[in-house]
Amino acid sequence: MSKPPSRQAYAITLFLILLVCTGYFMPRWADWGANSRADLVYAIGDQGVLYIDDYQQNTGDKACFPGPYDLASDTCQGHYYTDKSIGPSMAALPFYVVFKAVAALPPIENFINSGKGLGAFSDTLNPEGEGIRANAVYEGMALTFMTFFAMAVPSALMGVVFFLLAARFINRDGYAFLLALIYGLATPAFAYSNVLYQHQMAAFGAFVGFYLLWRVIYEGANLRWLWLAGFLFSLTVVTEYPVVIALALIFLWAVYVMPNRLALYRVVLGAIPLGLIFAAYNYAIFQTPIPVGYSYSTLWQNVHDQGFLSLTVPNLGTMTNLLFGVYRGLLFLSPVLILAVPGFFIIWRRHKQRSVTVLLAGVVAYFLLFNSSSVMWWGGNTVGPRYLVPMLPFLALPIIFVLDEWLKNRLGVVAVTILVTLSALNVWIQTIGGQAFPPEVYQNPLFEYSLPNILNGDIARNYGTIVGLHGLLSLVPLLVVAGAIGFLLPGWLTRHSDRREAAALKHMEGAN
Repeated sequence: MSKPPSRQAYAITLFLILLVCTGYFMPRWADWGANSRADLVYAIGDQGVLYIDDYQQNTGDKACFPGPYDLASDTCQGHYYTDKSIGPSMAALPFYVVFKAVAALPPIENFINSGKGLGAFSDTLNPEGEGIRANAVYEGMALTFMTFFAMAVPSALMGVVFFLLAARFINRDGYAFLLALIYGLATPAFAYSNVLYQHQMAAFGAFVGFYLLWRVIYEGANLRWLWLAGFLFSLTVVTEYPVVIALALIFLWAVYVMPNRLALYRVVLGAIPLGLIFAAYNYAIFQTPIPVGYSYSTLWQNVHDQGFLSLTVPNLGTMTNLLFGVYRGLLFLSPVLILAVPGFFIIWRRHKQRSVTVLLAGVVAYFLLFNSSSVMWWGGNTVGPRYLVPMLPFLALPIIFVLDEWLKNRLGVVAVTILVTLSALNVWIQTIGGQAFPPEVYQNPLFEYSLPNILNGDIARNYGTIVGLHGLLSLVPLLVVAGAIGFLLPGWLTRHSDRREAAALKHMEGAN
């Protein structure tokens, strides 16, 4: 009987599978949200300014300040700025600097200026567009490069952290590995793991910060980790403002359960530097330290003017659509997440750390109530309810107890298999079907937009396209590489570790 993989082997394998699967597909080049954040990166990296006047033509997600703004002529009497949070732009900026150096190399520069496409890329272009232009190629390559390192790599790391925490709750690392794959590849987290949006980065900061607090409190990890937790929480705040309430719940939980409460000052102090940078950025642009970009957006003012920046009160109809609707419903898109319901009951019954159960439930409840208060809860052209993405790891974690109980019998295996299969198919089809996320005009995006695109061979740009593969055939390299990693790497890593341990033991015996 072969030895099961070690926890380290699982972690390395998981990181590579998630990174390969998310990084294989390139960011959408005509995505307003991603372009708006990228424009800030270009403005700082190329010109050393915070306004995006020279780059703003590729996005409608922008602010005009001090104004006024003329919608008819798309002219601003002040400057254009991104109206988005700056966390993703801050994370991407160092990698853009690296990309600029790489793009300046003669072979790369010549290719960019040649006006040629890559492989079968011409098949993915809008026939009514402007074709391949040097500037578009440069920005597309830059966006792909910096999004991979700023978003896909942290997302894969967070999948590993999710696995490590789930593995601490049960005695089967294989189940924790499976759940981490489910979270990373069969929920909306997959769709946003390689997009220059705020959601997955906010999930990274909030959940990894929570994990570090958990380790300090329950495993006696070094208190220095609290500094990093504070930094990650501040990164979350400057990335996705509404998550601050969830972070407050996590911090209050830590105050309640941690014996040495005074040590938590490190979390507070660790959050200050990034908070000061954020306040200075807002003051330099909008003459106030608080984020008010949406107040000056050139579009959607009819939405932002409702309630408080488009927030009203929780709505039962909206909550139902958030969870069950075919339009953007979370449980329609990823039905495997319904297992969180029995998961919460099991974790309450089996786990000694009941305060963790209360915290997880509180974070989930907050996100659902908050987003059911939004006038534009669906978030535009999206895969599922994107504003719930930072909630997903907290919702998915209790499922580990369901897997631990249900996978011990055949009926449970069948039920889990069906839910995972439906979730993975729905998430992947809506994520890679077409060159843009499902437009908001489709009431059933799966059957009206994404699946027809898949059947017509319209697959999101990927690295298989570069080597000239078309349609579904472009997914073959991904299946081969991810399959090889999943089936071969854990065993190889385990055997390699065993050989090292045997050699070390032999060395010690020889020394004695």
